[in-house]
Amino acid sequence: MQISEFDISTAEGIILLNDIRIDEQVLPQGHKLTRDDILFLKVLGIKKITGVRTVPGDITSNTALGMIAPQICGNNIVYALSKTSNSCKLVADCDGIFICSDDRLSKFNRISPYLILNTVTPYKNIKKGDVIGSIKLRCPIIEQTFVDDIIFRLSGNEPLLKIEAEKPITAAIVYTRFYNDASENKHFTNIVKRLIKNFSNLNLNFAAELSSAHEYTDTAAAISEAAAKYPLVFVIPGLPSSYIGDTVPAALNASADAIVCDNIPQDTLPDLMIATKKNSKIIVLPYHYDKVSSPLADKFIKMAITKDKIFQTDFPNHNNIRLDDTKLTDEERDNIISPEDNIKKAKNDAHIAAVILAAGCSTRARRNKLMVDLGGEPLFMKAVRAAIKSKASPIYVVTGYRAEELEERLENLDINVLRNNDYASGVKTSIRLGLNSVPSFCDGTLLIPADMPCLTPAYINKMIKSFDRNNHRQLCVSIFEGKKYNPVIWGKDLYQQADLVPENSHLRGVFLEHSDYTKLVEADENACVDINFPYDIEILTNK
Repeated sequence: MQISEFDISTAEGIILLNDIRIDEQVLPQGHKLTRDDILFLKVLGIKKITGVRTVPGDITSNTALGMIAPQICGNNIVYALSKTSNSCKLVADCDGIFICSDDRLSKFNRISPYLILNTVTPYKNIKKGDVIGSIKLRCPIIEQTFVDDIIFRLSGNEPLLKIEAEKPITAAIVYTRFYNDASENKHFTNIVKRLIKNFSNLNLNFAAELSSAHEYTDTAAAISEAAAKYPLVFVIPGLPSSYIGDTVPAALNASADAIVCDNIPQDTLPDLMIATKKNSKIIVLPYHYDKVSSPLADKFIKMAITKDKIFQTDFPNHNNIRLDDTKLTDEERDNIISPEDNIKKAKNDAHIAAVILAAGCSTRARRNKLMVDLGGEPLFMKAVRAAIKSKASPIYVVTGYRAEELEERLENLDINVLRNNDYASGVKTSIRLGLNSVPSFCDGTLLIPADMPCLTPAYINKMIKSFDRNNHRQLCVSIFEGKKYNPVIWGKDLYQQADLVPENSHLRGVFLEHSDYTKLVEADENACVDINFPYDIEILTNK
């Protein structure tokens, strides 16, 4: 298909991308312009119009959605196609729970900017006839090959959406008794009441109650006994759990096959745990579950109850739990501390960002030198750790070649990862990408090649201290025995000229045009070591 802006005189037969109003009438999106339409549009003074000219192999959005929808709809979901819009409604065909993976839904919506899937909240209770989702194609005409590609991408997994029909679920409760008194019994009763209230529509049938002492061995035995007989086990603890080796977590680890959720990030309710043992699911309810509301905890519990199989990937621990109205106590008001009281950076030090350049192909090293194991971690992580432990902030790592490998190692660090898709064009593309990302409040930026495993936080701090925060037109260069080395700090007014020290700096002058405002920072021999050739790697790994 050809999507373009057409001269109105040659637009007969094109298909409109948008609704077009002609006096009191509307030519709808998807309408094929006729000769009469052209005359009316000319009268209105319209000279250009955007639309689609079809070619063999193009299909309508309605046809495309009719091919895509069956790939998305699983158990107990039907769909309805609209003849007047580029959308398809997805409808529940029974009462039940709407099942959908947030991660898979996000992945679907990343496939193409022209295809959109919206749904109701996953794990919501649904009635037959409820609309649970909508698929939309933004363009009224699409290539058949586009649809074929979408169907291929969706063909390697079970359908994305389904409704789990309501059915009774037999469950057992294990109480771990610490006080074994009336107050504890009341606490247990309140948790059970909250559980029944929150999940009244799941047809939970509590068939057994077991008790154990709040001790590791006794609790593990009770969990194992319940899981051997019942498909769903709730554990209600006699004390909250503070760490993974506490009584109930340790007992769960000993008795379960797999822990799929070991906590949730909610300060008042962190000790939710979910595990599996053969065909049984085990849910350890938080100690304060009777007093604190948690939509995330309830969502995870509902997921565990309703999903056929549960895995650790079903329970991502990256959610931010919003605070309710929370007030300071009198004691807390008397102990308010400014963050500046604990800042390590001296007030006169410059604010320097760090850009670690980790996008190159390692051609001369003949392998990916940045991923060479050095003391139990990849070589490039040495420079990353040195920057994090220094006074440089914020930290940026520019990846490119085999980016996924590097980014996996950076996943749990609160730093900025920038992917340079043009890394093959040279290191300057990475430098530009990094410097363009540095916030304006920074006085300058430290450029660090990622192949410098001996760089230390102390030396980085020495460079930062040498930078005059009141002068943004300056350059700080490392030097050892009269030879210039990386890393270098460029003042913010010099970002357009920023570069690294070349390897042959001992053979020619380096940054001579900046000599009027260059500071040389004395380095030790190890701080400036970089890795370029196979023998460099062998020497380093054999130390």
